[in-house]
Amino acid sequence: MNVLKKLLSLILASALAIAGSYAYIAAFSGTVISAASFDEKIKAFPSSYQTALKKLHATYPNWEFIADTVDTPFADAVAAQSENMRKQVQTSQSISWRSMGKGSYDWDKSQWVNTNGGWTGASREIIAYYMDPRNFLNDGEIYMFMEQSYNSSFQTEDGLKKIIKGTFLEKGYTDSSDKTYGGSYVKIIMDAAKQSGVSPYVIASKIIQEQGSDGKSSLISGTYSSYKGYYNFFNIGASGSSEKAVIENGLKRAKEEKWDTRAKSIIGGAEFLNDSYISAKQDTYYYQDYNVLNSDRLWHQYAQAVHDAYNKGTGIAKTYKADTSLSLSFKIPVFKNMPSSASKQPAKSSKKNNYYFSSISVSGLTPSFDMYKYSYDLHVTGNTTVNVNPVTGASYAGSGSYSLKKGSNKVTLKVKSETGYTMDYVINVDASAACTLTVKSGKATAPSTPSSTVKKGDTNGDGTVTIRDLANIRLHLLKISTLKNDNFKGADTNGDGDITIRDLANVRLHLLGISKLN
Repeated sequence: MNVLKKLLSLILASALAIAGSYAYIAAFSGTVISAASFDEKIKAFPSSYQTALKKLHATYPNWEFIADTVDTPFADAVAAQSENMRKQVQTSQSISWRSMGKGSYDWDKSQWVNTNGGWTGASREIIAYYMDPRNFLNDGEIYMFMEQSYNSSFQTEDGLKKIIKGTFLEKGYTDSSDKTYGGSYVKIIMDAAKQSGVSPYVIASKIIQEQGSDGKSSLISGTYSSYKGYYNFFNIGASGSSEKAVIENGLKRAKEEKWDTRAKSIIGGAEFLNDSYISAKQDTYYYQDYNVLNSDRLWHQYAQAVHDAYNKGTGIAKTYKADTSLSLSFKIPVFKNMPSSASKQPAKSSKKNNYYFSSISVSGLTPSFDMYKYSYDLHVTGNTTVNVNPVTGASYAGSGSYSLKKGSNKVTLKVKSETGYTMDYVINVDASAACTLTVKSGKATAPSTPSSTVKKGDTNGDGTVTIRDLANIRLHLLKISTLKNDNFKGADTNGDGDITIRDLANVRLHLLGISKLN
């Protein structure tokens, strides 16, 4: 009866699609919802999302789209990811995709800072492209938004069987001592989902990605010399400079975790995924790389590569794309103040994103000019001239004069880069009387890298010492992420040239108010 019910739903859905209508089939309910109902359902999305979602729905009627509201304005979220080389591109990629912001470019040497073996800061524009969900609402790229937490309404044993079809997970295994699962990977994975809170589809996809469709890796054979009877299905801790080192480090971790059965390894690995990211509201590839729902914890992001979430999403597309009846749910971010249209991918070229002034000169400017500071205050008593100098290759793109009223005024000085993008420097002007502010643009010059005073304990350059700095030092000591340049200097609280447990303790004592840094 259930089979006939599902078949009838699919036939009705096809008929409606042929008629040029959209139909939404409620997952596993066997009922067809009208086109108007689906349109109503996606009203939580801005109109700039809806056309793509309707197109996807026509092919994948069982997919669920969740509008996930992000309170941060989109431009602010992009700016936060642009700071301190938080997102990076390879130096082999186009110059037009690189940042010339703080930490990314050495103005004294006229070269990009090279870190992590050939990476440098990503430009604001390429970050905006990869952060804008509307660029990836198609059946080859949407999987970066696929919900990774367990949802029993959509994630079923039947759906899991479709995903593992043709792989070693479908065939099962032989183990006479396994009385609980009877050699069934399906049963283990469904149990792992319930225990860990991770989608069974994600668990299966992760295993296939890590172990291959044939499952012949030594990490899950259970027969590897000196580590017999241990399994590591997720390759957790499996790293090294040789294949042997990778296998042995992974199995060493399995032994430490006591993963001495297949079930323990799969359930334990799923719990690791949940504890690390999913339980922290980072339950999609997108949120794992762009922690926009926890803006106070931007350091807790899986990768610095600007395209990492995209790569992971496209990497698993083949697992799901062919089966149009599968029920999947997608949690798609909707930021405040989204641009009216999707952020375009910057053109690839040798042009620079040099939208900076080397100087802004006027008496009374507060604070002192810094090319990486974009907001200033100024008090004037009458007509005033501001002199600006763009960096070499850039040009002033603002007005030559501004009429000021008595009181508060906002003056925006635009500087244009070789790539054609602009940066806004804002001067909040308090005028004693109505007057004119004249802007004179001088010769473009190459600035010196602004000198910085590093505050002890400040590991992210925000000028304060917080719990985030404590976490950054801990992550550095655990070798999960690496502090560099001024961030390293800030973490080295005792100035011995190294970051140690002593520095961690010093920051903790500072936060507790027991002893103060600086």
